[in-house]
Amino acid sequence: MIILNTKTKLVTLVLAFSMVFSTVGMVIQPVSTVSAADASGTTASISDILKNQRADGGWRKEYKQSTGEWAKSTIDNKATYSEIRRLAKEFKKTNDPRYSAAAIKGINFLLNMQYSNGGWPQVYQSSGYHKHITYNDDAMINVMYMLDEVATRKGDFSFIDSNLANRSKNAVAKGVDAILKTQVVSGGKLTAWGQQHDSSTLKPAGARIYEVPSLTAGESVTIVKFLKTRPSNAKITASIKGAEAWFNKVKITGYRYERANGDSKIIADSKAAPIWARFYEVGTDKPIFIGRDGIVKYKLSDIDKERRGGYAWYGNWPSKL
Repeated sequence: MIILNTKTKLVTLVLAFSMVFSTVGMVIQPVSTVSAADASGTTASISDILKNQRADGGWRKEYKQSTGEWAKSTIDNKATYSEIRRLAKEFKKTNDPRYSAAAIKGINFLLNMQYSNGGWPQVYQSSGYHKHITYNDDAMINVMYMLDEVATRKGDFSFIDSNLANRSKNAVAKGVDAILKTQVVSGGKLTAWGQQHDSSTLKPAGARIYEVPSLTAGESVTIVKFLKTRPSNAKITASIKGAEAWFNKVKITGYRYERANGDSKIIADSKAAPIWARFYEVGTDKPIFIGRDGIVKYKLSDIDKERRGGYAWYGNWPSKL
């Protein structure tokens, strides 16, 4: 777990300089709907999935991308694990060994992609924030859900052999250990997680310039949901209770959040259901908002309109627990 002093502050000008070159995508668990931001593999034909599997066993986010970080294998925007799921399903329907072989190669890639500390990066053998342990948009947790099915040979993964199933089981266990170790402790209490964590220090880390190191309500909910699927023990129970207590502490009542016409705002409403900010400052638990200048503000209205309307700054994520 990551322990931070309650007086921890964000050095925003340094972050603005250091994170100026970056992009990131969206992933939602479980994989049930397709959005414009989703990776090619969510809608590509099975033949295109086979053709676009990379030598390392993974898939690019966009099949047409041929240069730069996004030309590498990734778990961003539902990439790689979506292809594996689709191949496994196709094998169950057709018994064509091409599909099982490609799925197995993909699973082996995910096992090789995992860090020794149990985390998964956003992009394989990458640089910059892409190498952080990535909870953002549920990327790592979606991988763990799928590997858990592989480990138990559930559903479309009944064809998996015992060796690969056991390796997947061990990978999930290591992933849980990473989750527990990256949960931030502030003021002596377990709180939540960042969208991404440094792969070495395990502390919350930044990504795009308006995504500074912080605690995040949305992805932390997905992490807690996954922990609730694990066999209970003292550490997991404490982690869940700590996160749920934090959600209760930082909930916002008496306001509703509206996004429309390329902008968004928070409006006083005594009848509104509780909402949560997307980002909270580590140590103070204050909601924070960041525009493309990378400077932390404490009011949504203080950042530029493009970022106010182009990002979901509030949500009801913990209400779904």
